[in-house]
Amino acid sequence: MENTTQTTEKKNSGWKTAIIIILTFLSAYGLANLEVIRRARAAYLRGEDYFSKHQYKQAMWSYQEVQEFYYLPHSHWVDDAAEKEWICRAKLGDFIPPEGPLDADVRQTRPDYQKYAAEIAQITPTGDITYNPAPTSDQEKAAIAKAIKRKD
Repeated sequence: MENTTQTTEKKNSGWKTAIIIILTFLSAYGLANLEVIRRARAAYLRGEDYFSKHQYKQAMWSYQEVQEFYYLPHSHWVDDAAEKEWICRAKLGDFIPPEGPLDADVRQTRPDYQKYAAEIAQITPTGDITYNPAPTSDQEKAAIAKAIKRKD
């Protein structure tokens, strides 16, 4: 009699242990997904801050970060970032050819281009005056001065 109760207790404790292990793994997986979604949201909101300040280059980098690093689990932040990236590119006049041979390249590398093509076509590029990639070198300054003297 004691043998059967010990066997049942061992079986029950085995199932309890298995359930605890499974629940631990599921909760760890869920928390990891929540952390990725939280980081995607933070990067997207950082891009929104840059976008509101008309710093399109920095905003585009933040939107690309969302798409590249936080794609899985796929959240709406990734889709919103893709749309905003195309808007930033259109504002900068960056990689958005109106028509021509490059248009096909864009469509092949980024299939979501068609989704935003109508919206992008209505945007006039303004550029990003807040982004200065590098100071002008002495040679560039000399070339600019020569060009100005020629015009005069």
